[in-house]
Amino acid sequence: MAVTSKVVITYFLWIFASAAWAEDATLLNEQQENQVINLAYTNMLATIEKLNKKIDKCEKLERETILDPELLRPLPLTDQQFRMVLVYFRSLAEEKCHGAELWAKAFMKFAQFKYIEKYYKGKNLIKTEYNLEVICCIASQSRLESELKYREIPSKIRDALEKIPGLKKPFNLFDAIEKMGL
Repeated sequence: MAVTSKVVITYFLWIFASAAWAEDATLLNEQQENQVINLAYTNMLATIEKLNKKIDKCEKLERETILDPELLRPLPLTDQQFRMVLVYFRSLAEEKCHGAELWAKAFMKFAQFKYIEKYYKGKNLIKTEYNLEVICCIASQSRLESELKYREIPSKIRDALEKIPGLKKPFNLFDAIEKMGL
């Protein structure tokens, strides 16, 4: 009974809050709508700037980190599997370095801005230099494909790979591939 009462009270409070918000939303003039859009745009840009700074730091770490190919050579993998393993672990290390939460926040702020602009203007008018939808989907697809291929490697070899410290931090992928003669 107490749970039902709480649900009913919450429901009525939500309806009241929604009605009050809807009434306030209709009171915005064009200048205020533009201010809301600009605030969303500014918030998006600030978040993307934080992400860009983090990416720059991670790229610096990547350039400074040299992966010793001799740690991988004893493993019974084909050249194609070695390349895939390097791509997979680089992706994991990059994701960890950048912070998945920061990426998620950037995607959210971008989507919020696009939604708010379309809500008030009827369409998206402000051109951004970012196409986060594409970045999101291409990175996710590539990451999932490499993870799927990685899972095909026998578990004993995956266990050995996961114990290599150099694979857990950002590393220069192209340098590693070149050093391994792949």
